[in-house]
Formats: sequence, structure tokens, C-alpha cells
Amino acid sequence: MHFYTIPSFLFLLHTATSDSLTTTPQLPSLNGVLDHVVVYQPLPAAPEYKSDDSFNARGMEHVYLLTNTFLDLIQRDDVLPKGINTSMIINAVGEGPASTLQFMKAHWQDLLLQYIGVLTTGVFGLLLAIILPLIGLFFCCCRCAGKCGAYPDSHYDKRSDACKRFFTGVLLSVFVIAAMFGSVCAFVTNHYTFTGWTDLTRKMDISLDDTGHYFQHTGDSVHVLLVTNFAELEEVVNDILDESGPTLKKQLANITEAVAIETLNDLVSGLSKVKRNLRDISDDTNELEAKVAQLQDGLSRSQRSLSSALEGCTSNQVCEKFLSQYNLDKDLAMADDFLKIKFKMPAITGVLSDISDLIENDIEEKVLVGKAKFDLIEKQIEQSIEDIKPKVKTELREMGKQLETQNGKIKAALQSLDLAVIQKDIPKLDTHTLKYVEYRYYVGLVMASGILLILFCFILGLFYGMCGKRPGGLYGDDCCNTGTGASFLVSGIYFTFLFSFLLLLLTTAHFLLGAGVEKAVCQTLLAPHQSDLFQQIDQHYFQPTLNEVLNDASNGNNRYSATKLISDCHTNDTIYNILKLESVYNITELTNWRSHYGIGEYIENLKNKLQIGELSGITLLTPETTHDLEELARSEISDMDFSKFSDILEDEITKIDLRSFIRHLRTLREQVSRYPSLKFVATKLDNEALYLGNMNKVVETVKLTLRHLKQSVTQLEKNIKFNKSSMREAIHTLIGQANRATSVIRSKGPQLIGDLTGRYVSETVGLIDEYVDRVLTSIEREVGYCAPLSTSYNATVVAFCHEIVDPFNGFWASIGWCFLLFLPCICLSVSLISLYRKSEGYPGPLVETETQPLDKKRRDRARGHRRTPSGFPEVTHSRALPPVPGEVEERAHSRYRDTSATRHIEPPRYTSNPSLNQRSPPSAPSGEYERPPPYYYPGP
Repeated sequence: MHFYTIPSFLFLLHTATSDSLTTTPQLPSLNGVLDHVVVYQPLPAAPEYKSDDSFNARGMEHVYLLTNTFLDLIQRDDVLPKGINTSMIINAVGEGPASTLQFMKAHWQDLLLQYIGVLTTGVFGLLLAIILPLIGLFFCCCRCAGKCGAYPDSHYDKRSDACKRFFTGVLLSVFVIAAMFGSVCAFVTNHYTFTGWTDLTRKMDISLDDTGHYFQHTGDSVHVLLVTNFAELEEVVNDILDESGPTLKKQLANITEAVAIETLNDLVSGLSKVKRNLRDISDDTNELEAKVAQLQDGLSRSQRSLSSALEGCTSNQVCEKFLSQYNLDKDLAMADDFLKIKFKMPAITGVLSDISDLIENDIEEKVLVGKAKFDLIEKQIEQSIEDIKPKVKTELREMGKQLETQNGKIKAALQSLDLAVIQKDIPKLDTHTLKYVEYRYYVGLVMASGILLILFCFILGLFYGMCGKRPGGLYGDDCCNTGTGASFLVSGIYFTFLFSFLLLLLTTAHFLLGAGVEKAVCQTLLAPHQSDLFQQIDQHYFQPTLNEVLNDASNGNNRYSATKLISDCHTNDTIYNILKLESVYNITELTNWRSHYGIGEYIENLKNKLQIGELSGITLLTPETTHDLEELARSEISDMDFSKFSDILEDEITKIDLRSFIRHLRTLREQVSRYPSLKFVATKLDNEALYLGNMNKVVETVKLTLRHLKQSVTQLEKNIKFNKSSMREAIHTLIGQANRATSVIRSKGPQLIGDLTGRYVSETVGLIDEYVDRVLTSIEREVGYCAPLSTSYNATVVAFCHEIVDPFNGFWASIGWCFLLFLPCICLSVSLISLYRKSEGYPGPLVETETQPLDKKRRDRARGHRRTPSGFPEVTHSRALPPVPGEVEERAHSRYRDTSATRHIEPPRYTSNPSLNQRSPPSAPSGEYERPPPYYYPGP
């Protein structure tokens, strides 16, 4: 089906010819003929789309990058193995569990190899979830047996313990700080996942709304092009057909200068107006002449009367002030410029007589005869194409109906996707899933809180271990010291082993779900043309559905692919090209409208139908008519100067404003009347004020008359000059143009009409092509750009993949990151626990290491040196050594010792025999040599 177009027409430019009289007719050049313009309604403005495909990671972009990079490393490019497709999976699942198990049994190796990276990671997580609790159990048993750092090997530091404690604490701090970032990310991503899901339905609803607005706007644009614009064009074409005769005659008049006969007819038909204007001017000038004389005489009388009245009060201060303000001889007079003007024009009477004679001589009828002869050309044109007009109008109406039918088909194709059904089901998504999403949110919150609890123990352990004091012997030192830090580190280790099974099991489940959704859904939606899964689903499910839905629109000629539609839409192509609607309605065939529709043939036949008879006998101006017009040109009206009246200023008739003068004069009367001796002066002043009030009324009358005179002069010049300097010049010019037009029409008239008809037809055809270009350009380049659809699609994908799946994957990655960091933290904490529980510093290089006599062989050996560095009792977080069999006293560094020794504080004595009783009196016999102390003791 093809578009119909209506011819519209261009303006005809007037080609001026020389004003000089010539007897040689020349064929003027032709320009535009038509003066009709089609004003098309513009395309509707695009709606305000609300979809937003931008993504704000809100500080988690690095977490998402690392997580996606990790997933890319452990996953293959394709979703399904080479030997498996979606149809096989769907059929197996649809036939029941037995078929599904049989399918898995047959293809487990392919699936295993395809997802070997994901499965390996999952198995690693499960093994870790099983092994860590077992390791924790063994660790607890080991500590209960006094091993694994349960007790320090000595209550004082060894030589390298200080350095060991520092570097081990720093290294543990690094791992704890790294785990802190993971803990923060776990809480944040868990929250982002929940808020992203709760906001998903709203964004999907907005995307569907924008999609509906897009299709509605596209349909409205097509309706404007095919229906509304056509109706506008049809109206103009009907006007052109109805006015074809006047249009061609007008252009012929402009080209041949026969328009002069029209102007002459306007001139002579306006002679009655000229006559009326002249009478008005004559009446106004006579009245002005009389009023000016009356005003001049009245002002002179008032000068004398006021001067005489004011002579009686010259000694009064009030009168003296008034006289100093006004000079009565000069101010109370008419303006000098106004007095110079002579209003009376005696020549008007003769002009009126000449015009009356010409009107009585029927000059208007004589000119009208020539105009009627020229108007016969218009009638001949109208009669020659009278039978074509109804045919063209009928074809135009038929084209309009067909265009409306095609517009309906295109709108049906655009509205074939019922978005209302999809949009109605969107709220059900929240109804069925929001409860479980909340459950998962709270599970994630518990998981992140468990990580935070473990991290809290490690942080406090490091804080007390680095900043606290050693476990001392003073009362109150048992809290907030390094021993407390050791306890927190032990708690962190225990919590790690305790929570490991549940946390790692849930983390592995999150990983498997997130990795599967990321691969199967998000990567498929983000790059459907690169996804093997999407291409298989498109081939087996989307394509049949799309072809069924769009079958009516394409008449079964097109095969649609979801992959191709999405790809073309992302390139911002138009919906006309994306849906391949050229097979439904190929708009490029509009260019062949001449061969498809009768309207083109009818318009072309106008050239042959416009047959004008012989014009050799036409005469626009007869000699008698020319003589009368020349008599009118010789009239004195052309010599009369009316411009002097146009320059008069209406507000400057008198030298002063009479109303203001009268107001001051009455004020003076009131002031003078207060003096009894000057009451006669007040009476005279009152009389003069009344008299001047009458003179002011005369001034107002002069203003009104002068204003009317100006209007009459302006109208007269318009009726007689016709854009010339005078009536004489205008008439001579128009007579010359009319005579030249007569010569041109006689010799070239039929040829000119033929040329005008050809231009008339060519302009009509050209405007049809212009309309076709408008439709082609709009449909292919302006209507239905797919950018809004692409934005709506991307906004939905971003709402699901970037705002839900990415935070979900970031959550399990954060939990897994923390647990991997907790493993070295456990090893470092075990080393730090025994170091933090030692109560004494390094005693020096001369002290031997104490040997614990735990078996029979060790009992016979000499025991190592033990000492108390001060007179205070030793209190440690380590257990007291068991006494040696046969030894009555408790060991010297036992936790519980007699504090009575503190009553007699004295410097300690150093001996090479650690078992020597420090509390024995100095006179007690000793069989060993007492060694001097190795350190200076400053005293208590």
C-alpha cells in the first residue's frame, strides 16, 4: 500500500518590468505561481521517560570488581556444555525426577567439566566447613591437656619473646584490619541486596510504563504523518483547485503588468472617496481659519483687560509676584509656527469640480470595461478545468481513507505486545518472594554479626595485648592486662571453630546460587548476542512467540529473533527498521505515486485542459478612457501641498497652557479678594478667568478639527498616490503599464498562460514529492528511535544484576574473605596467647632456664634457677609448678605464696642454688658459695 500526498504550492515572485513606455512586448521570466502554503502540524513531543540505567555502586565497586573477576576465572565462557541444550534440560525436568536423574547420570561428566571451577570452589568450602570444627575439637583437647599454648613454658620472657610478641602482633593486626574491611562489606552488601530486591518491582514498573509511552508516542507520530498532515494538505489542495482561475489570472496580471488595470479601477472607483476627503479637508480648513482668527482676537482682548486690571494692584506683593511669573504681552498669545500656516485652500473648489465632471462622465465604468475583458481569462480557465476538480478531490479523499487504514495497521503492529498483562503481574513478585528475601536478609545479618563477633574478640585481644600491662602481683591487675588480651584471642579462636561449620556452609550455598545466577542470568541479559544460553532459548521459545505475536503486523513475511531485536535496539535504530515494517508498508514506494494513482495523471492533464481562446482583440484601456485618465492627472490635486498640515503639533497652539494659566489666575483672585481695597480687582480677574475658559474651549475645538484634518489628508494621499509621489505620476505610470500589458497579452497571452499552467503543474508535483520526502525522512530517521526501549531494558537489567546479584555475590565473597583471613589469625593468636600470659620480662643472660621435674629422670637433675625479682608476691596467669617429691615448701614461683614476706622488704639475695630458701636467716649454714647479684638493686 502506498502513501498519498497532496500538492502544495509555492509563492509567485513578482518580476518587475521597466516603467518606461515601450511598444516592444517582451516575454517575462516565470517564477512561482502558487501562493498557498501548507502548514504541517509538527510531530508530538517525546514523553518524559523516567527509566534510569545508571548504576551507583555506593563505594562497593572494588568489591564487585574483585568478585566478578574471581567468577570469571573459575567459570567457562559458555553456560551449557557442547552436548547439552536447553530443550534437553527442560524435557528432562518436565518428565519428572526419574528422568532428571537419568539425564544427570548420562551427562554428569559434561556438567562436571563445564563447571569444574565452581564445583571445586564449592567442594573446598564444604571441606573447610567440615574440617575446621574437627580442628577446633582437636585444638580444645590439646589445650585441655596443657598443650597448644595452654600454659606458658615459663612465667618470664625468653630472650627473643619481646621481638616475637611485637612482630607477631603486628602481623596479626594486618590480617585483622583486612578482615575488618570484609566485615564492613558483608553488612553493606547484605543491606544493598535487600534494598535492591525491594526496589526491583518499582523499577520494572517504571520500565514498562516507559515502554508503553514509547509505543504510544510512536503510534501518535505515525498518525500525525499519515492522517493529520494529510488532512492539512488535502484542505490546501482543495482551496488551490477552487482558486485555480483567480490564481493563474493573478499571476498573468503580475507578469504582463495587467495588474495596472486593477489599480486604475481601484483609483477611479475611489474618486468618490477622494471627493469626500476633499470636502472634509475644505470644511476643516475653513473652520480652522475662523477659529484661529477668533482665538487670536480673544487672546489680544484678554491681554488688554488683564493688564488694566492688574495696574490697580501693582503695589501688592501677590500681584507683583504674578506679573513676574507671566509676561502677558508675550505669553498670552498664539504660537508663532501656528500663525504662519494658511489653512484656507481655494483650489479645492476647482478640484472638486473636475472630479465631479469625471465621475459624471462615467470614467469608472470605462475603466471597468477593460477590467472585465481581462477577467474573462479567469472564467475561461475555470471552465476548462471544471470537470477535473471533482475527480482530483475524489482521489484525494480515497487516498486519505487508505492512509487511515494503513495507519491503523501500523499502530496495531506497535501495540501487538500487551504490556498491561505483564505489568499487572509485577506486584505478585513481591507477594511471592518478599517474605523469603527478608528471611535471607536476616540470615545474612546473623552471618555478618558472627564474623563481627569473632573480629571483635581478635581486636580486643590485640588491643589488650599491645596496650595492657603484664599480669602483675598487685591487687586489681588481673583485668585489662595482656592476660585479658590472651583470653580474648582464645575466645576468637573458639568462636571461629564454633561458627565455622554453619557460616561456611551458608557461604558455600550463597556462592553456588550467586555464581549460577551471575552466569546464567546476568551475563546472558547483559550480552545476549554472546550468550549460548540466550541464543538457544531464543531459537526454541522466543522466536516462535515473537513470530506468532507479530505475524499480523508482518503478514507472515518476517522472522523475528529476540537477539537481533535487542541488538538493533541498543544501536538506537528506528522501530520501523527493527520490526522490518517495510515488508508491511514499504514507504519507499511513495516515490512512485505518479504511476500508482490517478491524481498524478489528472494533474498532468491540466496542461492540455487549459485551452484559452484567441486574445488578439483584447484592449484594456480605450483611447477615450485614456483621455479621461489624463484629464484626471492634469487636475490641480497633484499640485496641492497637504504635507504642511501633517507637521502641525496639536499641543502647541498657544504659547502657554491656558488651563494652567486660568488656574493660577483664579488663585490670584482668591488672594486679592482678601484685601478690601482690591475687591474690584478680584472681580475683574474673575471675569477674565471665565473669558479665558471660553477661549480654552476654542483651543480644544481647534485640536479636534486639526486631528480630523490630518486623518483626511492621510486617507486622501493613500487614495490618489498609490505609492507614487503624486496622483499625476501614479496615473501616467499605470496608463503606460496597461498599454504594455495589452501588447503583451495580444502577442504572447496564450503562450504565457500555457507556461503558467506548466509551472502550476510542476509546482504541484514538486510539493507532492516534498511531502513524500517528509514522510520518508520522519519514518526512517525521526519516528520511533529505540533509545527509550534500550534504556528501559538496561534499567531492568541493572536493577536485577547490578543492584541485587552483585551485592549478593559481594556478600559471600566478604564472608569467605574474612574466614580465609581468620585461618592465619588462629595460628598467630596461638603463638601470642602464651606470650601475653608471661608475667615477667627477660631476666638476663646469666639466668639459666628452669627445668620442670615432671618425671623420674628429671627429678634427679639439678633444677633451674628461679627467682622473684622483687619483694612482692608473684602472681601470674600461669599455673604453679608442682612441688618436687620430698620438697616440703611450695615452688618459689607458685601462684599462691605466703605474703608475709612483704612485711620485711629487703633486697633479694641471689644464689646459684635456686632451691635455697630465701626466707632462711642469713646466719643459717650454707654449703654453697653465694654469688653476688648480677644487677644493681636501687632499693624499694
